[in-house]
Amino acid sequence: MNKTMSKVIAAVFAVVFTFTVFNCQSFAYSEVPDYMDFGASTVSIDAGSYADVWFKTNYNYTVFVGDHTSKFTYIDCTEHGGSEYVRIHIGADEQVKNVFFYFYIRDDKVANSDIHDCIEVYVQNIDTTYAQKNAEMNALKTYAGNNNEFNAYTYYTNYADLRAAFGTDPAALLNHYNTYGKAEGRVANRAISLK
Repeated sequence: MNKTMSKVIAAVFAVVFTFTVFNCQSFAYSEVPDYMDFGASTVSIDAGSYADVWFKTNYNYTVFVGDHTSKFTYIDCTEHGGSEYVRIHIGADEQVKNVFFYFYIRDDKVANSDIHDCIEVYVQNIDTTYAQKNAEMNALKTYAGNNNEFNAYTYYTNYADLRAAFGTDPAALLNHYNTYGKAEGRVANRAISLK
């Protein structure tokens, strides 16, 4: 009788435990669970990609993006109370490894305007050459030899053969233009379409 009763109790416990574990929805930890909850408080996203994260609050809110380098790192959300999936975008040129998205409660029903929590994004597959490429293009755009007739950036972008031969050396591009480009009828002061 004791063994049978133990088996019945164990079976009931197993059923209750299984039901409880597999039928409960689990949410991420929030510092302020009375105000907001997240499906995930940390997310890994590749540079140049996005992720949808479930978010719930009963109050209107606003979002601020922490330290980041890309103008294409942003969030799509309603900023209204309710349950929604927010879409977090990470720019392809993002260089910051951990970007924080801060959610602040902004609602007339809540007197304390400092109630906030965040989602931390671990940016994956960062292309470190973006910063170098950007610096090189800016050097072409701001080259001291640029004038109404010649622009190093325009000359560089107009001709693939010059990109291959001289790279982003603005002095070499100017020298080529003055030595050969003018005589060849190459355009160095406006974008052209080569077919």
